[in-house]
Amino acid sequence: MIRLTVAKLPSGGVNKPVWRWWSGTGRATDDVDRCWQAFLRRFDVEHTIRLLKQTLGWTRPRLRDSEAADRWTWLVLAAHTQLRLARPVVRELRRPWERPAEPNRLTPARIRRGFRNL
Repeated sequence: MIRLTVAKLPSGGVNKPVWRWWSGTGRATDDVDRCWQAFLRRFDVEHTIRLLKQTLGWTRPRLRDSEAADRWTWLVLAAHTQLRLARPVVRELRRPWERPAEPNRLTPARIRRGFRNL
């Protein structure tokens, strides 16, 4: 087990220790840094999977053939890639309650909204 602590959070919140499991025998400083970075990236991974499932319909079709499921997965990943590549050229269409975002910081959902106007 690795206990990760932060000296100061940017938000000024309470910095509780985070426990991570490590399966290696020895541990170097680089390993601890990699573990911490993976913990921080989990938010990105979870939201990408949520976008693929809910917005792009990754798990919607009930495919019986594993090859068809593989093709569908590649199609959904291609759609996600198109959204990421369209980030610099799409114009933001934000809802009234959303704050403006920098053009290079648009989320895939905001890119999808403006994608039809390309």
